[in-house]
Amino acid sequence: MFRGSNQMDFQGALSIRSSAEAIVAWIQEMILRGELKPGDRLPNEPELARMFGVSRGALREALAVLKAKGIIERRPGKGTYIRRINRAELLGSLATRKRDEDLFLDLLEVRELVESKVVELAIQRATAKDLEKIETALRLLPSTSSNNTSPLEADLEFHLSLALAAHNEILFRLARTVNELLQDVRERTLLQPGRLAECQREHEAIFAAIRARDLPRALAALKTHLDQVRREVITG
Repeated sequence: MFRGSNQMDFQGALSIRSSAEAIVAWIQEMILRGELKPGDRLPNEPELARMFGVSRGALREALAVLKAKGIIERRPGKGTYIRRINRAELLGSLATRKRDEDLFLDLLEVRELVESKVVELAIQRATAKDLEKIETALRLLPSTSSNNTSPLEADLEFHLSLALAAHNEILFRLARTVNELLQDVRERTLLQPGRLAECQREHEAIFAAIRARDLPRALAALKTHLDQVRREVITG
C-alpha cells in the first residue's frame, strides 16, 4: 500500500493541506476504497513517515487524530491496526458541507454550557490534589515534543482534568462526550500556526482563576478561550 500512483496522489493532496490533515484524509479514503480493511496492521512509524514523505511529528499528529476518531487502535507490543468502523460515519467525516460548520457551532454552544458548570463546581469542590492534577495536565501542551503526547491529547487532558475536579460523574461524562465529539474542531484549529501558544495562555488563565476560587474571572477566561475556538471554526 501507499505506493505507485496512490503515493503520487497523496503528494498532490499534501500540497493543499497540512501533512497531518492529508494523512488522516488519505487513510480514510483508502479504507473507503477497500485498500485498507478492518484488522489490517499499519507499518511502524518510521516506515509510515518514509512512505508518506513527512516528519515523525506530523505522522504522530495524524495517528492521534485517527485514534481519537476510532479509526485505528494501538495494541501494546503488536502495533497499530485498522478498527472495524461504520462506513456511513466515515463518509460523513470526509464531507465538507456547510451543515458541518453549523453542527460544530451548535456543539460549541453546548460545550460552553457544560464547561461553565464544570468551572463553577471545580471552584467550589476542587481539592489540592485536583488542582495538582490540573496543573500537571496544563504542563503537557508546551512540552508535547518531549513527552510523547500529541497537542490534541494534551488539550483534551486539560479539559477532562477540569471536569474531574467538579466531582460530578454525570457532568464529567457529558464533558468527555462533548470534547470527544469536538475532536474534528481540535484538528482544524489547534494545529494552526501560533495557536498552541495562544491555547496554552488561555488554559493558564482559566487555571489561575480556578486556583484563586474566582468564579467571574474563571468564566471570563473560559469564554475567551471558547470564543477564540468559535472564531477559528467560522473563519477556517
